Amino acid sequence: MAYPVYRALRRFGYDATVAHPKELAWIVRSKKKNDRVDSLKIAKLRMVGMLPESHLLDSDAQIARDLLVQRVKLGREIGRLKNSITGYLRREDVYQSLPKTTENFSASRREAILALRFNDDRDLVLSTMMDRLSFLEGQCPPLEDRIRKMARESHDVKLLMTIRGVDFYLASLISSFIGNVDRFPSDGHLASFLGIIPESKDSGKMTRRGRMSKDGPSIARWTLSVTVDTVMRYNKPIRDYYQSVKARTGSGKMAHVSTMRKLTRMLYHMLKNREPWKWENERLTEEKLSRLGGEP
Repeated sequence: MAYPVYRALRRFGYDATVAHPKELAWIVRSKKKNDRVDSLKIAKLRMVGMLPESHLLDSDAQIARDLLVQRVKLGREIGRLKNSITGYLRREDVYQSLPKTTENFSASRREAILALRFNDDRDLVLSTMMDRLSFLEGQCPPLEDRIRKMARESHDVKLLMTIRGVDFYLASLISSFIGNVDRFPSDGHLASFLGIIPESKDSGKMTRRGRMSKDGPSIARWTLSVTVDTVMRYNKPIRDYYQSVKARTGSGKMAHVSTMRKLTRMLYHMLKNREPWKWENERLTEEKLSRLGGEP
């Protein structure tokens, strides 16, 4: 609810600032808490320039983010429904009778599922599940068409599309969460914003590093994780880096987070210096851009 209050105050001519709630340790850890005391502390922090601010999107960026997040949520819902249908068919011992294809919900499998007959109420259960799947999948094209159009107009998205395996949708998600890269003084600040740095608990000469902080939007971390998986499929140096960290630490999860951090550094410098992907395949990039339509 920070957005409507902030915008209303701005319309009335006030200089409004939205504080970052997790960073206000002076208030969060205070033994005396009420609105008057909290307001006074916030005012003092604001006066000395020490109030931790939250980054707010402008209206256009917020609408674009909403489109992208809606597509993510829709994809997750479709995935869960597909798993439910598969589980139902396995439970009823008919899954093995479906055509053998590389895709679980290929056209031939869908036809076979729709043709199944139990001659009882299970037919109604299965038909409603398939109808719901068809409905959800039908909502994807309008969102993707709009995202594709926005990608055609974004130089950052086109730059990120030089990464092999990253198409307009994934590039648009990455670009949306990073925004203007110049607001981050370094790649470390970007990693901190994404919540992929370890928590630091230093004391004197003792250095302690905890788990991943997980600050910032969870969908941004999910997007970066998917990007790492995609890039490792096509890029040997990145894959070798993952394997080396995994061999050294004995943890695939830690290796994955380290690779996310490495990729974040590369994304930052790509956008900061306006440079394409180090291992760009120009022919593949041209093909991806041509699928966007319009001017490359």
